[in-house]
Amino acid sequence: MEDYEIYNVNFGKGEGHEQSYQRPAIIFKNVSEVDLCIVIPLTSNMEHLNLPYTVQINKTSSTNLIENSVALVFQLRTVGKTRIVGSQIGKIEEYQINKIKAIIKDMLAL
Repeated sequence: MEDYEIYNVNFGKGEGHEQSYQRPAIIFKNVSEVDLCIVIPLTSNMEHLNLPYTVQINKTSSTNLIENSVALVFQLRTVGKTRIVGSQIGKIEEYQINKIKAIIKDMLAL
């Protein structure tokens, strides 16, 4: 499991506006020393691009997504690796990685 790969993640039942249940997510950071991953959930609801701290992730041969999606960077979350379901779906492009890094830097005021 490498950083910036896309896997299905079982987020379980969320509360309020939390993303929940099984959905694709970007592995932002694999913290293998403690069997955790920091992930960014994806949604196919393109209206979410109107929210701050989001990035469009298109359906391409690299991402292997079923439809264009939105990375909900503001919902950055740490999950146990047992929540990762199945094998790798795809990987995001370098320009998307750079956008996500810039958003996280801004969002966390780093």
